[in-house]
Amino acid sequence: NSQTDALIPATQVFVDAVKKGDVNAAKAQFPIARTYYERIEPVAESFPDDLDPRIDLREADLEPGQKWTGFHALEKQLWVTGLNPPGGPDSAALADQLLADVKELDAGVKAPSWTIDSTQIAGGAQGLLDEVGASKISGEEDIFSHTDLWDFNANVQGSQTAVASVRPILDERNPDLGKRVDEQFANVEALLAKYRKGDGFVLYDTVTEPQRQELSRAIDALSKEVSQVQGVIAPQ
Repeated sequence: NSQTDALIPATQVFVDAVKKGDVNAAKAQFPIARTYYERIEPVAESFPDDLDPRIDLREADLEPGQKWTGFHALEKQLWVTGLNPPGGPDSAALADQLLADVKELDAGVKAPSWTIDSTQIAGGAQGLLDEVGASKISGEEDIFSHTDLWDFNANVQGSQTAVASVRPILDERNPDLGKRVDEQFANVEALLAKYRKGDGFVLYDTVTEPQRQELSRAIDALSKEVSQVQGVIAPQ
């Protein structure tokens, strides 16, 4: 709830810049707005009405005939084709759709009918870390903007919050695992901190292959510990 609260105004700033044609302002806001979304990505599969693909689908995952909307469709225009490319989708319409979808997401997760249980939360945290370590590490997420490190950081923060939300059960049943999880989160955070620049991060195309492998190993080690949480906290 706190992240969707923040996601709406952050997306509004992004959308306003796109609609004004202020490419530099839109580029600067892109990774900031996405941060709030990427933090809640551990539970994205549970979002109502296909909102996750509507907001966050990558071009590489498009199926034939599927309409491409969301952050990455605008990312391509901002970094590659230019806004309103000839024969392409209208930038303002994409921007308006993104804002509408984000508002729908906010309403959806606050509706009494939307529920999520602790096992799903823990499983989502591990699944997302696996995805970061195995595939996102290649730079496929923000393939046009290279703002991947903002996403990685937000994914790790979201996974950490997800684990924290089930921590009372974990500490009661397996406190040692909780300590190991904390250590691995700290390792990943320390590694990401090396790539900080100002309020954000360096662009991912400046991160070398050995550095990417080091990040991948640290995230894998974290995921290995987090993968055990689900079993420990499952209803007995």
